[in-house]
Order: sequence, then C-alpha cells, then structure tokens
Amino acid sequence: MKKLMLSLSFLLAFGLSFSSIAQAAGFQDVKTSHPFYEHINYLHGEGIVNGVDADHYKPSNFVTRSQAALMVARAMDLDLTSKKTIFTDVGADHHASGAIQSAADAGIINGYPDGTFKPNNFVTRGQMASFIARAFKMKGEALPFADVPLNSSAYSDIRKATAFGVVSGYANGDFKPNDSVTRAHFAGFLARALNDDLRLTVDACGYDPDSKSNPDRQTMNCLLTTSARNADVPIPAEIVKAVASVESNGWVHFLSNGEPIISSDGGIGLMQITNTAGYDLERIKYDLAYNIETAIDILGKNYKRSDLPKIENASPEDLESWYFAIMAYNGTKAVNSPVYQATGERNTKAYQERVYQALENNGLLETNIDLLDFNKEDFTYGEETNNSIIFNKKSFPLTSSTPTTEGYGKGDKVKYNGSGLRKSASTQSPLTATSKGAVVTIIGSPVFDENKSSTNQFVWYPVQTVANGKSVNGYIASPYIVK
Repeated sequence: MKKLMLSLSFLLAFGLSFSSIAQAAGFQDVKTSHPFYEHINYLHGEGIVNGVDADHYKPSNFVTRSQAALMVARAMDLDLTSKKTIFTDVGADHHASGAIQSAADAGIINGYPDGTFKPNNFVTRGQMASFIARAFKMKGEALPFADVPLNSSAYSDIRKATAFGVVSGYANGDFKPNDSVTRAHFAGFLARALNDDLRLTVDACGYDPDSKSNPDRQTMNCLLTTSARNADVPIPAEIVKAVASVESNGWVHFLSNGEPIISSDGGIGLMQITNTAGYDLERIKYDLAYNIETAIDILGKNYKRSDLPKIENASPEDLESWYFAIMAYNGTKAVNSPVYQATGERNTKAYQERVYQALENNGLLETNIDLLDFNKEDFTYGEETNNSIIFNKKSFPLTSSTPTTEGYGKGDKVKYNGSGLRKSASTQSPLTATSKGAVVTIIGSPVFDENKSSTNQFVWYPVQTVANGKSVNGYIASPYIVK
C-alpha cells in the first residue's frame, strides 16, 4: 500500500518550492537504464522530490544532514518552527533548526559526541538507514554485514532497514556504512519505504526459497528462530526447534531430487505436517518457510484450545506452558499420555516428553516439566475412548517455570551467567571475561553461529557491557541468560 499521506510532507525535502516543481515525465540525466530510474520518477511523479532544474535531477549529488532532518521532520509531521537546539552548531536562526530539534526530540536523529550536529556534512548510508528505521519504527532485523561492527551506532538500524527491503548491501557482501548518500540512493531508500511495490525482495535468513534444497544448519536455525519470533502467539523459538528435532533428526526438508520428505503416515517436510486442512498443500511441500510457519500456527492454535489442560502460573513465553500444545501436535492419544495408565509412572516416551528432552539436549536449557504432578486419574483412555485421551483435570500447577531466552531484542538488559563475551558468534572465538550475573545490554536481534555447519541450536546476541571499567562489545550465548 502506498503511503500517500506522507507524500506532501516530503515535498520540500531539498528546499524546493511548489512553483519550481518540474512537470517533465523524466530527467535528462536519469536514463531508463539508471538503476534508480523508477524510484526517482516515482517520487517526482508523486510530487515528493524535484530536480535541480526542470530537466536535471543530479543523481550523483550528495544529501546533507540538514536536508535529511527536514525530510524526516516533514514525513513525521513534526514542528518545523525555528527554535533553539541542543546542538552547538545549529542556532535558532538556522533554516532547519526546527526540524533538527524536533527530530532529535523524537529520537530519530542524533548528534556527535562533541555536541555538534554538523548540518552541512553529507549523510552516510549508515545514518540514513538509522533515520528511516527510526522514523518508520521498523522492528525485524536481517543478518548483519561484515563491515558494520558491533560498536557502530547504526548496527541494528542497518539490519532493520535491510529486513524491511529499503536498503541492501553490495555485491561483495559489504554495506559501506560510511559512504555518503547520493540523491539517487536517497530516492531508492525513500521510494522503497513509501511504496511496497518498489521494495526489495528479502530472502529470510539469506535462503533462496526457490532452491528446493536444504539450507545449512545455521540458516535453518535462523529460519526456525525468526519464524517463532514473528509468530502471532509468542511461542518460544526453543520449542519450535525442539519439535523440528523430533520430527526431522538432522533438520532436513528436501530429498536430493528437490522433492519434500514425506513419511509413511503422510507427514510433510521438516515439521512433518499431517493436518493440512486450511493450509496450502503445495506450499507446505515446497516452501520451507511456509512449512515452518504452518507448524507454528498449528502449535499456536493448540495452545489456545479450551479442551486441553493448561499449566498454571505460566505464560506463552514459558517453555513448560506448551506441554499439552506439543502433545496435540502429534496427537492426544494413549501413547502420548503423561503417565502409564496401569502404573501411573511417568511416560518418558510420550511425544511431548521427547520434545522437551530434545530441547534440553540441544538448546542447553533445563525445564521444570518434572515438577508437573500427573496422576493416572487425570487421564482416561482405552478401548472405550478409542485410545483418545480424555482430560479429567484441566489445570496443572507449576511452582517454577523457565522463560525463553531467545525472544530478546535491542535495548533489553539481561543478566548473563556465561564466562564472558565472545569476539564473534562462535564458541571458538576469543573470550573477554565478565563476572557471573553481569548485566549486559542487547544491541540487536540474535545472530547465528558463524560456523554454518555447527549443530548448536541456541542463538547469539550482540551485546554491550562494562568490563574492567571499559565499555566492551561482544556476543553472548542465549542459554546462559538468567532472570
């Protein structure tokens, strides 16, 4: 959907007047072969930006920080009235003082450590990504770029703008965050933010959905984790990955010929989906991300079912609260009863029990499902019920639950009980020691082991903390985050 309500507010982004708007269909210096031809002419046709004259756009000219501030302030309908600013080099008489201060008050733009704004400096790619990510309140984050370090102020914003399809990297995989933004690139950024049709196609986790091949282990980790984090019901990513581990030992979806794995009972692909009613069967087979999303949707519906027992004192973010939803994913049948009917002993071979075992073995998080007090009188099954379980008790108390450690995001402060911060997302990376229980600030969405074939199922968080009196950045492993 085109966000046309924002269009007029951008009209004077470059200090142009209504009377100077060129009416030409295109610019002489922007040929149809220009990579941003469509974007520039879209913005021009909507009356959002203009050329330097009637026939020229000057696509290679750079955009200043004050022009960017004006653009953002008008887009967000901020107060443009001239005023005193917090920046030492922007007086109240500066033509963009109102826009600059209003955008700063809104948390959209920042100055420099010395208290200046440097209004005549050219905007960098990193700064522009930050302006747009903050202005449009973007949430999701793509994988990071190698040339955007953790200590970059735009680290998270670049990932957000990339995930939104507004910006992209270069052919060599770099982002070049310190390069100045040209008018052509500005048009690309802005047009994509405003118009869904011009947005870049973003392959989740860098995986090509048309490849019909199994991604490497950590790309699969990313797909499972990201799908869980984006789910309507806040399901812990650890649960989704544990289900995948039980359904597909090895996390595979396709055969070598590009066909999906289909089990003898009709289970399809990675998540072995058998209940396809209401879902697109062909996509379940050939669209790996959709297969995962369908499984998560089924689990979410199970969680809300009124006929299934609930775990008291547990929220959807708690791992134990999904016990019966997981059971129902495989079937509320005798084989999955929490206890054996004859003896009342715990049925450790039940599907949901095996899922939690996989979670603990691979996700490195111990849950408290052993504290759930089940008795054989709580469940009825046998020939008279066709071996379907009747739940005689609809609520089970739990004195202590285990929250997910894979749902955090930028700005969250957590306690970390690991040995320290890793230089990169790998257990083989150099370690900066920190004290047990050190408080660290997460500065971006999770990333995944740099060893693509690693069987680790947890995630790494980029964080910042203070060690030996100095601010340090690094990565922490999610299982060692504590309440």
